[in-house]
Amino acid sequence: MDTRDGRIYERGDVERMTPEDRQHMLEMGYHPTPYQRARRRVGRNDPCPCGSGKKFKKCHLGKTV
Repeated sequence: MDTRDGRIYERGDVERMTPEDRQHMLEMGYHPTPYQRARRRVGRNDPCPCGSGKKFKKCHLGKTV
């Protein structure tokens, strides 16, 4: 369990608290790992992955590769 101020309590500590103390407590949610890309994302000013030697923004930005 955790409270709005970010403190984390063990279940035994929570069971010993009064209902007034527990009224603002929330169950901790499940936080899955963030999405991982298979390849690094190409930035606008990076070289184009097609090998033309141009910047990505001048070569394939907005076009399908």
